[in-house]
Amino acid sequence: MHCSRTAGLLILGTALCSAQTSIPPRVLLEEVAASGHTAQTWRAEGVETGELTGEGMNLHTEAAFKVAFRDSSHMRFETTGDPRTLTVCDGAEHWTYSEPGTGFYRNAVEISPCRAPLPALDGLLDNLLSATVVGGDHIQFEGALRDCDIIRAEYMIPARSKNAGTTIIRTMCIDSARKLILRDRTESWATGSNTRFTRTIAFSSYARGVDIPDEAFRFEVPTGTFLDPGPQIDEGDSVGVSRPQLIRKVEPSSTEEARQAGISGLVLVSLAVDAEGNPQNLTITRKLGYGLDEKALEAVRQWQFRAGLKDGTPVAVANLTVAVDFRLP
Repeated sequence: MHCSRTAGLLILGTALCSAQTSIPPRVLLEEVAASGHTAQTWRAEGVETGELTGEGMNLHTEAAFKVAFRDSSHMRFETTGDPRTLTVCDGAEHWTYSEPGTGFYRNAVEISPCRAPLPALDGLLDNLLSATVVGGDHIQFEGALRDCDIIRAEYMIPARSKNAGTTIIRTMCIDSARKLILRDRTESWATGSNTRFTRTIAFSSYARGVDIPDEAFRFEVPTGTFLDPGPQIDEGDSVGVSRPQLIRKVEPSSTEEARQAGISGLVLVSLAVDAEGNPQNLTITRKLGYGLDEKALEAVRQWQFRAGLKDGTPVAVANLTVAVDFRLP
């Protein structure tokens, strides 16, 4: 590309030529995808914005995020803002939590592996119709301005019906030397629809092949938060019963044995809450040992709940699980 040096076009020419790559855009996307696949671990931070527009609709969201990834069994993705969300795979279990809230959800990683909810590198070439270099830009990244090439990629995702599908325009600012996407804007719409969703990911840092300690994949929630067992089929007397609410809790104390061994984590306690709001039938469903399980039961027995309601009347509610969090000082 040759940039004009006339006074009227100097500024525009400088912007467009700041990071023009000599690599064909499709080849560059292949190299970015391959570079991402070879990285066993990575960390990233940034900001995600979203816009949903259509007839009578104009919604906007924005959240900062942090992600650490080792494999599908070890991942942490956290957003800050309203609401705060947290997804963690700790090697054995997949935890999710959204704040403000009183519940979290848990599943085995064998059943529900972790995947960072960011644009997929392995989908860069799937259903790709065209890719072109449309200019360059300067992006604030890792504390400095970085040059990047702007690649516009168009995709068509086919649908089951003959005349439908989804069009996706992905505009990426790519650091061609490091094979990193610094900013990724995705605009998508279904054929025949005037509703469009635009999502922009702007990374402020991105490191591959880094050591990530096990502590990064520890799940922490406020003590007393209920375990949400997921979608349930209401049966019998459970229909229309509200969940009890924790109104007074006693924090658990640790043990000298656990402190010396450096033990921390969650003990899960199964219980029922009677019509007076008292915990009943306590059992441990996830243990830590070192005397902490007994300390968890001792604490939960002193908790007080606002009883669950059925048709406005307090009732007993069984099959509840709460988390008791033991942390190192």
